[in-house]
Amino acid sequence: MNDVERVLYLRGIDLFKQAGPRQLLALAAHVRELPMWKGQVLYRENDPADGLYVLVSGRVRIATGEQVLAEIGEGEAFGTWALVDDAARGQRAECLEDGQLLALDREEFYDFASGDTQLLKDLVRVLAGRMRELVAERPEEARVADEGSAPTESEKAAKSEDAAADPGDVERH
Repeated sequence: MNDVERVLYLRGIDLFKQAGPRQLLALAAHVRELPMWKGQVLYRENDPADGLYVLVSGRVRIATGEQVLAEIGEGEAFGTWALVDDAARGQRAECLEDGQLLALDREEFYDFASGDTQLLKDLVRVLAGRMRELVAERPEEARVADEGSAPTESEKAAKSEDAAADPGDVERH
């Protein structure tokens, strides 16, 4: 597969939807092609999240325990949060058919993106959009602690006592 073909697959990843053709062409040089086989487990729930995948051919099942979360088909990306979060995967990816995929390692991506602030800004915008969608679905779970809430009388009193005790340590906003 040549770099132009890789670019076509990278364009389909929502994290890169703001990226320009030159950025994608440069990024394509950092993508690896990997074969996959039916029954192969690409990663397990507790594996470290170290990169994302794009399916070129075949099918992949994403599951947690016995619960199937998604079936991935040609051109679809999975494991995309791994580019920005190094926590455990939390899901299992298992090949349902022989095929091929593209892999982009997180550290390789960071090395590349460190020289392209526009790409990083675009990535943050896409992630912010994802967060807004999640907040819209579950606003009660998405509020940041103390954001948008007025302090209670006891919190005000405690803060004024702290300020009186140490007037040089007053928060400035």
